[in-house]
Amino acid sequence: MLEEPYRWVEAINNRREYVEDQLASGSPVVGTTYSDGVLLLTATPGPRKLFEVYDEIAFAAVGHPADIEKLRKAVIDIAHLEGFNLSANDVTLQRLVSFGIGPLMKAAFDEIFRSPFIARVMMAELDPDGGDAFFTIDADGSFAQSGGAAAISGSAESAQAMAAQLQAVSPELPLGQALGAALEVWGLGRLTLDARDGEVPSAEAVRDFLKGGLQGLTIEAAVLDRDRVAKSKFRLLTSEQLAEPLASYFEV
Repeated sequence: MLEEPYRWVEAINNRREYVEDQLASGSPVVGTTYSDGVLLLTATPGPRKLFEVYDEIAFAAVGHPADIEKLRKAVIDIAHLEGFNLSANDVTLQRLVSFGIGPLMKAAFDEIFRSPFIARVMMAELDPDGGDAFFTIDADGSFAQSGGAAAISGSAESAQAMAAQLQAVSPELPLGQALGAALEVWGLGRLTLDARDGEVPSAEAVRDFLKGGLQGLTIEAAVLDRDRVAKSKFRLLTSEQLAEPLASYFEV
C-alpha cells in the first residue's frame, strides 16, 4: 500500500510524456487583439480548429480532432447552461475556464483509468471596452490568462517563441495587417517545432518558410468583431477575405 502513491505519480508522469509526444506535431494557433476586436489564426490540413462558444467567446485547440470536438461541445453546453440558469452577462470566460473546462481536463488527466484529453486549448473573450482576454488550458487542466495575445503549440518552446513575438504586434493594427503578423507568428511556431537545436528562427527564415511551407494546408482565421451589429460577434473569414492580405506570403 505504501508504494501506491509513488505508482500514481509515476503513472501521471508517464501520461504527461505520452500527451506531450502526441501533441508534438500539432499546428500552432495564434490569438491577438487587432483594431476592431480579436483575431484567431492557424493553418491545418485537417478538420476545422476555430469555433464560437458563446456570443463574445471563441475556442481553438491543438490536438486530436475527436478530443477537440468533445471539449468544444462540453464548453458550449456549460456556457448555455450558465446563460439559462443565470443570464447571458454571467457567461464569462473566467467562469468557463475556472469552473468548466479546466476542472474537466484535470479530472480526465488525473484519473489513471480514463484517457486524458490529447489537446491544448485557447479561448478568447471580446470586451466591448477593449479589455479582451485570452486563456490557454493545458492537457492537465492547468490554465493561464493573458491580455492582448496568446499562443498554443505542440511544444512549450514553440509557444514561448510565439508569445514573445506577439509582444511586438500592435493591438491597433487593422485586420489586414494583423492577419499578416499572425501568419508570421504561426510560421515562427511551426519552424520552432521542427528545430533540432532549439534556436529561434529569424524573421527572414520564417518568411522563406511561408513561401513554400503552406502547400496542403488551409489557412483558417476567425474574428470576434467588436463592430458587428449581431449579438454573436464571431465570424469565420472566407478564403476571399484572406487572399489579398496574405498574397505576399505565397509563391506566384
